[in-house]
Amino acid sequence: MLTCLRTNQRRGFTVVELLVSIAIIGVLIALLLPAVQAAREAARRMSCANNVRQLGLAAHQHHDELGQFPPGMGFTPLAASGVWGNHFFHLLPFLEQGPLYVLARGPVQLPTGPITIHYPGNNDVYSRPVRIFLCPSDSSVGPGGVVTVNGLSWGASCYAVNSLAVGKNDLSSIPPTSDPQGKANFADFLDGTSNTILYAEKYALCSTTSASISPAARIGGSLWAYCSTRLLDLPPPMNPPPKPFQPAFAIAAIASAIGPGSIFQRQPPQGNCDPTRASTAHDGIVVGLADGSVRTLSPSISPDAWWAAVTPARGEVLGQDW
Repeated sequence: MLTCLRTNQRRGFTVVELLVSIAIIGVLIALLLPAVQAAREAARRMSCANNVRQLGLAAHQHHDELGQFPPGMGFTPLAASGVWGNHFFHLLPFLEQGPLYVLARGPVQLPTGPITIHYPGNNDVYSRPVRIFLCPSDSSVGPGGVVTVNGLSWGASCYAVNSLAVGKNDLSSIPPTSDPQGKANFADFLDGTSNTILYAEKYALCSTTSASISPAARIGGSLWAYCSTRLLDLPPPMNPPPKPFQPAFAIAAIASAIGPGSIFQRQPPQGNCDPTRASTAHDGIVVGLADGSVRTLSPSISPDAWWAAVTPARGEVLGQDW
């Protein structure tokens, strides 16, 4: 008995079908990509907020142990303590960075003679990246968490401390005066710790071509260990004159850094970024308040509300946009 075998021929996609399939996939990817990007940015913002929260906790621990916040820049609590640096350098032991803090102890040659202190210039500690100072959304940070300035690598910081909150300042004088070594404590926050910004985001590297800013101040940003000052003639790379790389904002001695006009910059491009002001790569800026809480400020917040939240003791009432 003969059996007839029937074979089914399998045909491939036609060119038209293939093009339609590719088009459908392209549409799906186009619809999915913004959602993926939004999810990634939400994760980066959450990481950023957690870093700011850790800074606030460290500042409170410092206050608990020494009765004051670390200075904007200077010795803590006295010169005899053998520590010189900016606010973030003083926080190192409270941020689980004790070994880095110990590495920074060594001799420093001053015009008045040699002295042995904890100082970020020792053993090139200033060039070390510290993870908690880095925001993953800040594109100004180079590979490895550093930025290069005049051929030197510096540990980047994507955050800054409110200079008005951790120093002694007189905004009523002309020009305003500031003592970054003035020691602040909770009693100085007459407007309330929950109404005063202690930390905010700030680009690690920031530059502008604006003629309204002096040429010497057009390139700056936030380097976590930078502590050049007119108060002390330090050796390189902290040698004077100071440049706008302090991890701080609202510095009273800088005109553009104070007043309502100092409101934070939202996603400013390089070349149009004021290095004396806070800045964020997010849609709204992540800030840490003096009570240890963290919040994101809307880009629609008014300049007056921003300035009221920056000043710790001027008696302003925060508006609805806060």
